[in-house]
Amino acid sequence: MMEELNPPPLDPERIDPDPEAEPIAALTFLLELPHCLRIKETVFLVSDRGGSWPGWNPHAIGHMAGFERAVPEDDLRPRFKVHIRQTRIDGWVPLLAADKAYPGWEEVERPRRPVGPTSRGKDELRSVVEITTYEPADQTPLGFDPGDEERFRHDTLEWLSRRLDEALSFLNQYLIILAGMRDEWHTSALSRSDLPRDTPWKLTLFPTPEGWTDPSGTLDVHATIRDDLPAERSAEEIAYAIEAVHQARRGQAPFFQFVELYQAAEHHLGSGRHDQAVIAACTATEVLVNTLFRVLWVCLEREPAKLEGVLSAPFKNQLNGLLPKYVVGAPLDLDDTGTPPGRWYAECYTLRNRIVHEGQKASAGEAYDAKIATGDFARWIGQELQVDPRTEWIMSFLDFRRVS
Repeated sequence: MMEELNPPPLDPERIDPDPEAEPIAALTFLLELPHCLRIKETVFLVSDRGGSWPGWNPHAIGHMAGFERAVPEDDLRPRFKVHIRQTRIDGWVPLLAADKAYPGWEEVERPRRPVGPTSRGKDELRSVVEITTYEPADQTPLGFDPGDEERFRHDTLEWLSRRLDEALSFLNQYLIILAGMRDEWHTSALSRSDLPRDTPWKLTLFPTPEGWTDPSGTLDVHATIRDDLPAERSAEEIAYAIEAVHQARRGQAPFFQFVELYQAAEHHLGSGRHDQAVIAACTATEVLVNTLFRVLWVCLEREPAKLEGVLSAPFKNQLNGLLPKYVVGAPLDLDDTGTPPGRWYAECYTLRNRIVHEGQKASAGEAYDAKIATGDFARWIGQELQVDPRTEWIMSFLDFRRVS
């Protein structure tokens, strides 16, 4: 719940937790938003019900969180603390790059709009958020014997990444409500792609152990971005993309929508939009399967009257019965997670259904597995495609790999 009551001021005699109190880890991220929320400054605490931390009373919790009052009840466990401020900076100047790249366009008259809170460029308003997550210290990598130093670093990085995703997920709920109050479409849920690449963090323990130094650092929130790309694309790559678009416009690239959706899954995954990545990956497979039916019906000159029934069948029926009958030459068992179809069904399709129908949130690992399973399933279809010279080009297309 969000504390909206008027709890008592802190009692100096009760601001310390009990000597046997459970140590609490407070992990704070500093998030520079790409827009202005029109909030000069606010700070609030969000808690879960269900019993406070052992050894912590409302006054000790309020003091730990930096407030001058106790939390309102004994059965609250703080989960997030949000502190929002705004400031003015000289930011991105609209059309500056365009004027430099195409000098002739600066002569086009541009409207003079009054400066407002959404104006971009010189002296623009931007919001910055400190968001803190709280949890018992023994639930963090700090609560385990490092042993293997490399493994410890890996676990710490994974923990930081998961906590950032959780912090963004909560903060986005708040931002969506703010935006919806006045239909501010320019304010929306944040993803990792909206943040600077290196996000600062600090870690504090309460009570603070002797010798504790409050470690800090930055988390690479764009860790999967490719830094090894050449400065310029090759002429062959540019020409290939142009030809692919031409073919799509002429109706000669039937799998273009599959490529769009698969790349959308990649984009959402890298941006930290895990739910959208799973949904796009699953939709890409549905589009691929139905496109295969339509294309094979034409290539293999099958009876047109039967196609309508195939395309109108429920998707699971298409996978279980129609795909093995009309597309692939191998049996397909969706319950066998040792095969690409079974792995895709378990890691992508059923996860997508839980997201859409049950409100589950996908983790970064789940979204990655769903996207990988989608690619593996598509390649499996290509490898198992019923052999026919008229469809060899489909087998070649489905043997796709990332361009190096």
